[in-house]
Amino acid sequence: MSYKTLSTLALVSLLFSCQDEAAKKEPAADAAKPAAAEQGINCYEYINQADTVTLRLIHTGESISGILVYHLDGKDANKGTLQGNMRDSLLVANYSFMSEGMTSERQVVFKLDQGSLVEGYGERVVQNDKETFKDLSSLKFDSQIRLSPVECK
Repeated sequence: MSYKTLSTLALVSLLFSCQDEAAKKEPAADAAKPAAAEQGINCYEYINQADTVTLRLIHTGESISGILVYHLDGKDANKGTLQGNMRDSLLVANYSFMSEGMTSERQVVFKLDQGSLVEGYGERVVQNDKETFKDLSSLKFDSQIRLSPVECK
């Protein structure tokens, strides 16, 4: 296994095994704080009949890191880490993930909309084995997948 793969797996394991004690003691209403919070952990989830998307965000100043997991019907599941920041109401991040035994990297953008997060879609380009959006201003946020705030587990 490559160093990058081992590092990604170690970070995913560490983030899933750690829980913030303060987040456990806060009322459930605090889980709905906007993703632009200065410090803390926020969790979001989408669950439908056959689809699940979970997102755990860790805020450290201006930086946001976390874990993103997709289980979409008819597609291979993928799970990985993201690193990014807020730009107005947009979470712009690099998503490094494992799928089909390979590590890949792509840019993801989520729009904060009434406390929920909606993933953006648009034209992509590939440079240096990394997918990025060609133009962030042309992204569409009309997906049926809306990640709602949930209490972190």
